[in-house]
Amino acid sequence: MPDANEVKPKKGWSNPALRMMGIPRISLPSRNWMIFWTVVTTIGGGIAYDKYEQKQMRKKWMDAVKQFGEVSYGANEIPRKLSIFIAPPPNDFLDESLKLFRKFIKPVLNAGVVDFEIFSESRQGDIRASVAEKIRELRRKQLVEETPKKNESNGNQDNDEEELKSRSDLYKAKDVLGLYKVFPADINVKSEDAIDDSSAGGIICVGRGAYKEYLSGVHEGLLGPLEKPQSVIDEETKLAEEKKKEKEENPDKDDDNDEEQSNLKPVPLRYIKPEDYANAQLAPELDLSTVVKDDKGVPVFFEQPVYTFPLPNLVGFTNIPRKIYRYFTKRFLVDDFGERTATIVNNKSRPFVYKDVLMAKEEEMDWPKKWVEKGKERNSEWVQELEHDERVTSRMKVFE
Repeated sequence: MPDANEVKPKKGWSNPALRMMGIPRISLPSRNWMIFWTVVTTIGGGIAYDKYEQKQMRKKWMDAVKQFGEVSYGANEIPRKLSIFIAPPPNDFLDESLKLFRKFIKPVLNAGVVDFEIFSESRQGDIRASVAEKIRELRRKQLVEETPKKNESNGNQDNDEEELKSRSDLYKAKDVLGLYKVFPADINVKSEDAIDDSSAGGIICVGRGAYKEYLSGVHEGLLGPLEKPQSVIDEETKLAEEKKKEKEENPDKDDDNDEEQSNLKPVPLRYIKPEDYANAQLAPELDLSTVVKDDKGVPVFFEQPVYTFPLPNLVGFTNIPRKIYRYFTKRFLVDDFGERTATIVNNKSRPFVYKDVLMAKEEEMDWPKKWVEKGKERNSEWVQELEHDERVTSRMKVFE
């Protein structure tokens, strides 16, 4: 009778030659090992397949615009240039937005030989304030050029003071060094954006928040006053005093992020509120009967087409299943963003219409609910409805 404690030999296949070489019997792994290797292989295979498809999708859209990269430019010519505004996702860091731009948008722009300049923000309102200030500077400059100088009107009769000029205005290095005589004259650099007003440059907003701030900044710059109103100054002073008082009452509440924010200048408040758009005058200093251009003959940024990329960013414990699905299907995101970027490189635009105010609106569905509620309490710019004035948007264009 066989012993109950006797272990039955494990089933498997064996070869005498292999046994003499010290190789044990070949058999299937245990049930637990089978489950482990099945899970590892499935997950690893899914990740590897998705990354392979990402490369294929990226290559497809890079090849779709490579004909633009084959265009040769002269020594005095520079290609088209975009302005890119990038904002961090709600309740997340700016690095997430920059990572998305580098992986999904930048390769197609590089393949199409499109130059770009990035403007990013670390706080809400930075993009809006920067855009509005650029337009105000343009208006101030135009106002100074149109206003005759007092010295010229008086014929400089009453001006007995010696007028000082910088050395660079009097002469340049090549005027005093004979070596520069062997070189040709100054190269007159021409931008591709100055050739055709309808296809000049372009604006890309990465994130619904960046688009809201850009559009609000354009309205503030064109419809708002040139100087900060007294009501805005009083409100900023009041907010600064409240913040200082709160900091004194709760000194232990400050963290590293608060210390970094306190070292920065506060974001300027709006010079004009959205409800006052209709009663405001549209940039009287600028000649809006034609396309407004800079000193180089390039249409200014608010005259250029605009496009917005939604930020597919999920946070929160309840969104973990959706995050897992998106992680294994990034190839669809690469394909979508590649197609959108190729449209921008192809440089086809149309007039701005009402529905374009809702560009990337689907991104707001992913915003954390608690963050949105907190933003409404603080009167955040991102959670407010985007107001617009037809006098401003009628001059704008969007990529199609």
